Amino acid sequence: MSRIYTSVNRLICGAAIVLGLTLVTNGNAQSVDATPEVRAMWVVRYSLTTPAAVHNIVKMAKSHGFNALFVQARGRGDAWYASNIEPRAEALSDQPADYDPLAMMVKEAHANGIKVHAWLNTYLTWSGNRMPKSKHHVVNAHNDWIARDREGNYTMRGNDKVEGMFLQPINPDVQSHIFRVFTDVARRYDADGLHFDYVRYPGQDYDFADATLARFRDYMAPRITDVGRAALKTDGTRMAYVHMFPLEWADWGRAQVTGLVQRISEAVHKMKPLVEVSAAVFPDPDDAYNLRGQDWRGWLTAGYLDAICPMAYSTNTDRVAQNIRTAVEAAGSKPVYAGIGAWRISADSTAQKIARSREAGAKGINLFSYDGVTKDGQSAEYLNYISAKCFAKTAGTVTALVGSGAR
Repeated sequence: MSRIYTSVNRLICGAAIVLGLTLVTNGNAQSVDATPEVRAMWVVRYSLTTPAAVHNIVKMAKSHGFNALFVQARGRGDAWYASNIEPRAEALSDQPADYDPLAMMVKEAHANGIKVHAWLNTYLTWSGNRMPKSKHHVVNAHNDWIARDREGNYTMRGNDKVEGMFLQPINPDVQSHIFRVFTDVARRYDADGLHFDYVRYPGQDYDFADATLARFRDYMAPRITDVGRAALKTDGTRMAYVHMFPLEWADWGRAQVTGLVQRISEAVHKMKPLVEVSAAVFPDPDDAYNLRGQDWRGWLTAGYLDAICPMAYSTNTDRVAQNIRTAVEAAGSKPVYAGIGAWRISADSTAQKIARSREAGAKGINLFSYDGVTKDGQSAEYLNYISAKCFAKTAGTVTALVGSGAR
């Protein structure tokens, strides 16, 4: 019955937001801003290791005027929630088995009028000095799914070309696995949004796994002319088809990422129409498209994404403003939430970037990250400044509760 109440509440609140109405629930009138600004923070998974930490996150967000939290539920092929698909995060090993960070976050945040977006890393699946402990972790169970460089190698630790171990975007089994993970979270949790991260290739040096190259050869086989076949005979390397058909290679690889975004988005929207599907993206759409296979401009146009968070992490305020302006122009009518690299700059610098992002047309801001600006929840000094400087006016969140206590 609580699920029914929750669904009804979502419809009522959604209609009120669109129409700019006043809600009356449980005898309390609540004004709703028709276009509330999103004031969010990304919350990195390591801030979710205890119930006390989750409680503190919500308390800090509420007291400083934030109305949304992008909470990392999948970090490196692990689950910071209750999952039957991927192993429980190793950092939760000393917590009771029934501790579910995502469930607790959704419950407490909604009770305080704060939205929760379930943030899941897509293709980046492991990084560090050792392999995961669980034999069920995807990189242990399916080593053949890992993306490779031009020499057929991968790295766990990351470097200037790759952040760690990525899965192969072109692999149908990989796509099915990620689809199951994302839709499982969307189905079982009352999150307000589903947030893609690392939904891209690391760069132009990936993915050249043998399986990827074989699939590309199969894709190109019916498209090659006799002249093309003759030319291929002069290049006997494993990269022959990539060398011969670079444009087709780029388009084909990009289409694999787009196909997964489309498949997940359509399933989630069909399941829960009011869930906002978003992605953390490189702010320059051409850079994202050409170098990383991340066609976020096309995803917005096609309706696969409802919003984007461009990662405008430069310390230079003018550059951030230009990043956001470019993203807003590319996004058209879809909202842009300016991703600001607050962890690496002063509170005053963040305040300047918030102001310039608003001027550039952003519909909200998203600070990276709660953990960095609060020193892992130990200090409110940074947020005190941001709240006083930037959030003097209410963001107009819907805090009315109906029935089950969900938002």
